[in-house]
Amino acid sequence: MTLRFEFLDAQHGDCFLVRWGSSRVMLVDGGPSATYERTLKPYLEALPAQANGQRVLDVVCLTHVDDDHLTGILRLLTELRRAVGDPAVAPFCIKRFWFNSIEELVETHDPGLFAQVQRLVTAPSAYAAVAASINQGRDVRDRAAGLGLIGNPPFNGLLITRKTANVDRLAVTVVAPDEMAVNELSEKWKTAKKRADPSLIAAAYSDLSVPNLSSIVLFLAYEQATALLTGDARGDRILAGLRENGLLTDSPMHIGLLKLPHHGSNNNVERSFFEQIHADHYAISADGLAHHHPHEETLRWLVESRGHHQHFTVYMTNEIPFAIHALEELQRGREFEIVVRQAGQSLEIDLENP
Repeated sequence: MTLRFEFLDAQHGDCFLVRWGSSRVMLVDGGPSATYERTLKPYLEALPAQANGQRVLDVVCLTHVDDDHLTGILRLLTELRRAVGDPAVAPFCIKRFWFNSIEELVETHDPGLFAQVQRLVTAPSAYAAVAASINQGRDVRDRAAGLGLIGNPPFNGLLITRKTANVDRLAVTVVAPDEMAVNELSEKWKTAKKRADPSLIAAAYSDLSVPNLSSIVLFLAYEQATALLTGDARGDRILAGLRENGLLTDSPMHIGLLKLPHHGSNNNVERSFFEQIHADHYAISADGLAHHHPHEETLRWLVESRGHHQHFTVYMTNEIPFAIHALEELQRGREFEIVVRQAGQSLEIDLENP
């Protein structure tokens, strides 16, 4: 039995499937514009169908509100919502939907805060990108609710640190966001409300000290196979969440797969992140065109965190010349492999169980 990951062509974003057991499927994120029609939908249509013609997704997880993760999920939900009441059978069936909306996170300790501050953010055109992101998140929540996909079952509420669940023998532990990150996000909104200053919310979307505070991070275990799916979370919050869950102690943890945070950005991690998390397989979802991801410094930290004779593999979802060159330079005297997704195919990573 294996735990399989299938990374799709999501350009600069994230979109991949987790497969386990005989036929279980989890979709994590949906990539940016065009990913759904060009890549994700055809891939989902190729999944085995049930007797009624539907393809079942046991879980769909949207890690956070960001266009390069969210848009494909929004397109999927929109298509299914349109099929409600239609004589034709909807092409897909989603059993569980996992998503922390910004509204729910912000209002954890202060009900009504989101609506009050949202009016500040959405009014001026200077914050159009932030307003669009917030509105997209609300659209996701509303479309999911229209399909009866509410409550994040079996977590029953927000996905935050130390919550665990078992989905058909797949053990899922929520590593992030943690209470500190939720509080920090809420405080940004409270300050914006107090000062009537929407620029504070815009800063929360761009300031390197607090990016992607709501990003869901999951630790998966299927029998002996393990993986850490990091979304766009910050490295220090991931490490803190691993410690809170008892998964990281004084010694480095070793896992089967690590999906690099934020497409390999050097703004989200430090060298110590890779020194404390070792993996057999490292996956990087990026295209090199947006924000110079993955950064060469991130790749150097990753490789130098491992011994010269340790075997591991670095996977990339697209051919990125500067990243491949950096890895090939680092490969001298070392024994790791580099694998790049081939055009028109998914990038498959199997974690074998003993």
